[in-house]
Amino acid sequence: MADNSEDKKRKAQGPPESARPRGAKQGSASAKYTLGKARSVDVVGFVEARSFEINALQRSLENARSQGNTRAFQTLPRHLRRRAASHNVKRIPARLREKALSEMKKSAQTSKALAGTDRLTNAKKSSRYKRRRARSVRQEYETRQTGKRWLETHVWHAKRMRMKELWGAMIAETPNERSHRAAYRAAKEKTYIQDVSYFRTLELVGSEDAIVGLLRQLTPPNELTLLMKPYIGGARMAPLTLYCAGSYPLSLLGPATALWEPISDAGQRKLWFRLHPANADAIKLELERVMDSTSDDNDQDIQIKDITTDLVSFELLGGQSTQMLAAVLSQTVDCADSEPSLLQIIRAIPSPAVLPESVVIALRIHDPRLEFPFKVNPERMVLSQDEQQQLQDVLLHWPDNAAVLDGQGPDAGIWDRAECASALERRTSEHALNKRREQQLVPGTKLRPDSGVDVTVPLLLVRTGPEAMLGSRVGRTANQYIDTLAHGWTLIAPHGWGMALWMALNFVGARAQGLTERHHIGFEAGLPTFPANWPGTSAYDEWTGSAATALYQKWQRRPPGKRVNYLKFGINFPFYAPFHKLLGLSGVPEAYPQVTADSLECRMKRLRKITSKKKEGCHSNQMDIDEDAELNSTVASRSSDGTSDMWLLTGELLATTAASLLTGTHTAPHEDPASPAAFLAWAAPLLEAVRSPNYKSNPDTTRDTALLQHCLVRVRLVCVGRGVPAENAPICTSLAKQAGDTIGFVMTSSFSLARGCGIAVGACSLYGLYQAWLSAAESKQQKSLRLTVQSLDGSPSISTSFVVLP
Repeated sequence: MADNSEDKKRKAQGPPESARPRGAKQGSASAKYTLGKARSVDVVGFVEARSFEINALQRSLENARSQGNTRAFQTLPRHLRRRAASHNVKRIPARLREKALSEMKKSAQTSKALAGTDRLTNAKKSSRYKRRRARSVRQEYETRQTGKRWLETHVWHAKRMRMKELWGAMIAETPNERSHRAAYRAAKEKTYIQDVSYFRTLELVGSEDAIVGLLRQLTPPNELTLLMKPYIGGARMAPLTLYCAGSYPLSLLGPATALWEPISDAGQRKLWFRLHPANADAIKLELERVMDSTSDDNDQDIQIKDITTDLVSFELLGGQSTQMLAAVLSQTVDCADSEPSLLQIIRAIPSPAVLPESVVIALRIHDPRLEFPFKVNPERMVLSQDEQQQLQDVLLHWPDNAAVLDGQGPDAGIWDRAECASALERRTSEHALNKRREQQLVPGTKLRPDSGVDVTVPLLLVRTGPEAMLGSRVGRTANQYIDTLAHGWTLIAPHGWGMALWMALNFVGARAQGLTERHHIGFEAGLPTFPANWPGTSAYDEWTGSAATALYQKWQRRPPGKRVNYLKFGINFPFYAPFHKLLGLSGVPEAYPQVTADSLECRMKRLRKITSKKKEGCHSNQMDIDEDAELNSTVASRSSDGTSDMWLLTGELLATTAASLLTGTHTAPHEDPASPAAFLAWAAPLLEAVRSPNYKSNPDTTRDTALLQHCLVRVRLVCVGRGVPAENAPICTSLAKQAGDTIGFVMTSSFSLARGCGIAVGACSLYGLYQAWLSAAESKQQKSLRLTVQSLDGSPSISTSFVVLP
């Protein structure tokens, strides 16, 4: 065993060195050197030399895989595969679509069910509903707008608010979240914003004399606002109250605002009418009727165009509204870096109320999408000494050329609709802007305007306030309204830029609200809103009629045992304010629900009444029929002398005159204070201000008395103690309601967050206020005159103080 192991060792070691041939040792060293050199291969050179073979190998592998049982959709990555992709070629990428289509054709040729047909799959025919669906979202949106107009911000609002169709447009009614107090805080401390693009805008083109002559027929005789220098030059927007031609103070149409174009051609002027959609159609028809009746002279022709869809407008209220507008509209085109614009000078004012009301500022800014999103920089709100001096000069002397763009040449700005439409077509797309953002070296850097690519946007800023809502200039009564809630700005821009400006203003901190909140903010400020607080107009009847119908239907849906028995508490009209009944007019307006006295009675009382009618005979039935016929009849049409129509006291002049009559200490110069002659003598100053020259030239005591007896005066009621007045509640002169004691009705009421008590806006007859003044004069308390608001459900009455509203 030992010998065998030694033999193996010797065989493994090889022959001895003496037995090896000559040169064997030198050859072994050469072999080791060659093997070490072969191990260091140049990989790059090796692959480049054999790249053709490698590519051919890869192609052959791919062809072998695709030529097998794999379909086209199976070659996609897993994240692109769909379960039913084989039945829909359009779901496959375009590079594989041709191959998939050929595969489907081969499968259809071998299928017995598809043989001889043009179909490629066994898919069922789509339903009629799917065939009628829109091919794109844009087409679907266009189809859904049939019969109503969508604002540019409709989709944004529809995701966050409840939409309602009003006046031919879809309007945001109220947010989905709780926002009653939040809207009040935003309007008081920060900024409240609403899209008011649903307001109608009429453009009047013609000579200045012709336009002024046309409007003079629709305004009060003593109204000279349009002829004043600041208004006729286009520096301010004029508030107006319009009537039917030649019928002042009857046939009230409603409030409106008018703005002259500052730059115009020789002999041609442009005037924009900003109208509420509730009375826009009536005003347009009245303008056309007056033009047709006075169209004898061809040189005096006036063209009326509806340019509502060519503009977008936003309303901003609150103390910080100026600061937010200055942050968004900071990149103006017409101002150099060394000279700040007018908006930048006034950026640090605490409230818009410190500026003159109705002033207009014309701007031209760069595309707001370039620097989106905007932020309010608190450091920029601190003014330097030079800027403070400039601000003082502006507040003392408002520049006359603020409504004109400061350019190298005449620039019509937003008044040139053709230029605005051309700029909209040349506007840079969102895709192009995103590509430019990708090329920025630092991510998030704002884009700089490029004059060769980016377009500019002309804008108008109008300082709005109580004048726009009242339709008349405000002077001595301005302190009645809360500044932060009543004053703000209206931004007017060309169409197509609504969403860009809306997003910029929302991101900068403005709170968006709906129509309900806007009415409540105006109510908190102490202002009457149109059309809810303008009785005597057709718009008020339509608005109140729809609200009354909804209340009546809601009351009817309740079980008879759970309904409020209004007749038990002496309320015959619980769903609307019957001003026609208060003023002695017969019938009910057509838009109101036709509610009879029987429908308000409880079930058992109605059954007893029917039983008693059967016993008494037909005499009582005829009386009830006559009563129902009177309730169901419509209001009588206005007579030739206009004495059977109600009219509303509007304007600061009439309001201050009526307030002085109610707070005065004079007595009626007649033995019987309750006689019509005493009432006519008491209201003589008011009648003198109301009567037109025709009335003055032909005095008529009977007509004047009837005119004053059909007058409504709006009042703001402030509760003295606890409680909140109910809407449509009667306003009386005493706490204990008596027959004939009702002098008015409440139109809008709520708890006021600004005053900390219940307030209401109502309307009283002038004759009823005269009776209240007589009662106070007997006790010598004219200066502390109080009115009482009755309840609808039997709760205690509420004592209130009141202020006459213009």
